Amino acid sequence: MTYSPHDPGWHNGGRDQAPYGTPPQTPSRHGVVWALGALVVVLLVALAGVVGFLLASDGEAPSAVPGPTTPAVEPDSPDTGSADTRSDTHSDTGPRAAQVAECDPDVIASEAGIARRNVNVDRCVGEWALAHVYVPPGEPAGDTQYIVSRVGGSWNRYTGIPSSTCRQEAEADGMPSDIAEVLDTCPSSAAPTGDLGLGIPMSRPACDGRGIVVLYSAVTPGSYSQEISSALAQNPDASYLRTDMACPSLRPRDENGNIIYAVYRPSGYTRDQLCADVRAQGPPAYGRWLDTTSDPSALVSC
Repeated sequence: MTYSPHDPGWHNGGRDQAPYGTPPQTPSRHGVVWALGALVVVLLVALAGVVGFLLASDGEAPSAVPGPTTPAVEPDSPDTGSADTRSDTHSDTGPRAAQVAECDPDVIASEAGIARRNVNVDRCVGEWALAHVYVPPGEPAGDTQYIVSRVGGSWNRYTGIPSSTCRQEAEADGMPSDIAEVLDTCPSSAAPTGDLGLGIPMSRPACDGRGIVVLYSAVTPGSYSQEISSALAQNPDASYLRTDMACPSLRPRDENGNIIYAVYRPSGYTRDQLCADVRAQGPPAYGRWLDTTSDPSALVSC
């Protein structure tokens, strides 16, 4: 059998001739190929858009750099704020914590010489405290309540309770009213300045380094006026002072926490002058300096 060149399947010398019995390809398959190609192109365009967006986002990253650096710089501000908050907290609690430490009952008992156990602090206001001790049944009671004050950095007994020191006198010494209220009110004739109301007014000498010869000291509450008046009568040219209202070089309280009134004569500014006056007066006179640096527990050695 021969084929005509014009017959279907004859082309290019028969090389494109379809095998016998194979149906000719229809145009519909070419449409599918074109559709798939278009879809691929669309996907590629979409992918290119996504990639372009990501690249554009990366390209804009430098403008967003200040954002991350702000938290890197601003921790100082939160920390500063936190520090301020902690500072405020400390400023509120610090005084309370310091007050607890300064009013520690064991420290008060040790420094104020309260040789009793179970010391308790009832009130603590600044440099003053009201304390009491518990006395078991069967033991001598004695003083069970004390008012103490910080003098020279350590606690000293101001008075026991009941006390011969009245409220106005104590407040004149600087005692806060919250503590002084436990004391009796002074009689109307009592002077709240420490002055004993004698013919000679109480002196307040300058703390300028001058020496004094102490002639007599009164430490018995309730007897101050009588004792000082008698001592002044024996020493007509002398004066008197209250040590805790004078210079810090004078002992403010005795070993029992009582205030001290002293009769004295002024002396010179040198050890030789002071010691000469002490020797001229004779025992039991002794010398003291009126200044802000000398040890109040040490007498002048002559």
